[in-house]
Amino acid sequence: MLGLALSALALAAPQRYEMRSYVNTGGKMQPAFAWCDAPGRVLAVTRPAKAELITPQPVTLLQWPKPNSGQPQKAQYQLGPSEGAAGTVYTTLTPPGQTPNRADATFFVSISNIENVVDPHYRMTHVNEFRTPEGAFRCRYVPQAAFLGATAKRSVIVWDNGKTATYATRNFDGTPGVYVTSGRRIASAELTAYEFKTRDGYRYRVEIRPPTAGGMGSLSVFRGSLALQTEPFLAYSSSEPVQEQP
Repeated sequence: MLGLALSALALAAPQRYEMRSYVNTGGKMQPAFAWCDAPGRVLAVTRPAKAELITPQPVTLLQWPKPNSGQPQKAQYQLGPSEGAAGTVYTTLTPPGQTPNRADATFFVSISNIENVVDPHYRMTHVNEFRTPEGAFRCRYVPQAAFLGATAKRSVIVWDNGKTATYATRNFDGTPGVYVTSGRRIASAELTAYEFKTRDGYRYRVEIRPPTAGGMGSLSVFRGSLALQTEPFLAYSSSEPVQEQP
């Protein structure tokens, strides 16, 4: 009876997810500590060498103003320390030549400690805001997306319920984006891809390569068999179900 009860609890446990983020540092993808799709720009901070941010660590801050040519503004910063307050974790971002100061963090990255993949109700962790010398930038958040990315021209969102996928874009130039349902997921050891087809002959393909294959991601658009365009992602996050141990 105890074994049956434990099995029932295991079956009832909610699905948990693992979110991974990457940033394009100039033809090479690196793991990102956090990135932000803000109304005026895309921002990203590379992941530091050590996960614990007890002491400041060197990182690169990249910024792509919208609309842009895909060439980022780069600067070296110190990331950390981190401090929690009211459900948010603030991680200090210190410009070159300044001393990190936890008590007076003028610049920072704030991430929700509530809307977070640690809680199975959220598939994406909420990056709230980047505050840099250029200004304060609030970040787009789609809590149940399986993929969230930004190219030089648009935001890309993919939802995946395990049976079918949905695709949406938000164009940076203000023109209408697209929304396509009934997509399919294609997965292998070398590639994860989502494909979406429209009735008028367009096909949208989102490709994500694993870290072992370089981590590059791209959006391609086809009309029939003709490739119309391919856009590399400046930054992206993907969220996959955690494979629970038996």
